[in-house]
Amino acid sequence: MSYAMTGVLRRGGRALRSLGPGVVAVAAVALVIGGAGVADAATGGNFLLGNTNTETSTSVLTDTTGIPLSLNAVAGKQPFSVNSTVQVNRLNAQYVGGKSATQLQSSGGVGAITSEGGIALPLDVPTTVASTGALPAGTYYVSATATLYTGGADPAFCTIVAPLAAQNGWGGGDSEYAQAAETVALTVPANTVLSEACYGYAADQAAISAGIIAIRIDSSSVGTTTAPCARTPTPTRLPRDRNDC
Repeated sequence: MSYAMTGVLRRGGRALRSLGPGVVAVAAVALVIGGAGVADAATGGNFLLGNTNTETSTSVLTDTTGIPLSLNAVAGKQPFSVNSTVQVNRLNAQYVGGKSATQLQSSGGVGAITSEGGIALPLDVPTTVASTGALPAGTYYVSATATLYTGGADPAFCTIVAPLAAQNGWGGGDSEYAQAAETVALTVPANTVLSEACYGYAADQAAISAGIIAIRIDSSSVGTTTAPCARTPTPTRLPRDRNDC
């Protein structure tokens, strides 16, 4: 076998010497190109790990019994990358920017007065007039409003109340029918119930209508906050007069 191969090589060498220099050069270039082609997978060829693979048509990977592709990367490294920002249709992902679908889902709570004749406001006692129901954990934009019957002699006020937190914002007045409106942003744990509570300062005062809404928000910045005043108003110390809080 060795002799036969040597004979072939010798005959091949004589054949090349019988050709002109230009033909030999073309043959050498063809051999180089052919050898380079083996290093890269092409359409219809094998997929070569560790090499750049080129396709001219879409490749389809199918597994009839399980997951067709699993990619494992070391900690802190992405398992794959793409070179385009074009949307991938029908891609169902568990996380977006590190947040789960539950965290990104819009949620909140809403409540309104249910008593047909309104809710009586006992003297200087916080009375809940509307509640959101249990909320998922998160930061919420909370807005509450109430129409108050005061009688026109003494004021009535409302505030947004959260468990383990001071009152947040005040609204109300001393006109015969006063409008209370309060707005605040609160970060709360799971199952928190936010409420609007109103205070009366005279007999026969009532909340005629009331409502509260909490919408969960997500922000990349916290900003600055000031601790709210925890002092409960009294008939001689109204919310609007709390200048030392």
